[in-house]
Amino acid sequence: MFSRLVPSFLYTDVSPDVVETDLDVTSDLWTMDGRDVYRGMRDPRYTHANVYWLYDESMERVGCSEHSLRDHADFRLLWFRDDEFGTLLQEDGWTTDGDLWSKTPRQTFERAVNEGWTTPLKFLAKCLNGPSRIVTTEMIVTKPTFPYCSKCNAYDHGPERVPVVFPKREKVVFVDCDMVVHVPPPTSHVWSRLGFTPQPRHDDGSPACSEAAEPPQAVQSVSPPS
Repeated sequence: MFSRLVPSFLYTDVSPDVVETDLDVTSDLWTMDGRDVYRGMRDPRYTHANVYWLYDESMERVGCSEHSLRDHADFRLLWFRDDEFGTLLQEDGWTTDGDLWSKTPRQTFERAVNEGWTTPLKFLAKCLNGPSRIVTTEMIVTKPTFPYCSKCNAYDHGPERVPVVFPKREKVVFVDCDMVVHVPPPTSHVWSRLGFTPQPRHDDGSPACSEAAEPPQAVQSVSPPS
């Protein structure tokens, strides 16, 4: 889950479990962005910001509030979402659309099963010499590297390893570890994360096509306990 306060920072602990510093802590009920939540103690693991985890009435972790080290009033709210891509990028609107195998030719599926390239990384390796790419949340965070021969302009062999590139936006498919396909919302900034340049915009400033380099920051509200 990328920080909204420090966009280069990544939260890797995003399970619903209560963190150790919040065990046996009594918290008042807060209203944040229209949601009733309990706020835990400041998590000392983080130094980029003052981070407080948020819990629902079942004491499941549902997000966090991160406050600037310089100005505690400067804060951002982050929420766990049902979709892992939505959680990572802090975006609503991600949906699922079946699995990858239902969208591939039968002969491709049979070959993948027979040859054992049924995981995202192994499947991606078989796509590299063509325009198609599959992308997981892990690949958004860190682009995987593969052997590459610059002389023959081909992957699968060569003396160097290079990060994967994405030749065509329309050939990118987002999948999870179970090969379920995830579809981004029209305004997703996942494309800029993959290196695509912003698309032309209309005279009113709106995107001429479905891409935004960064989504607008939502207005956030916090009501302290009464």
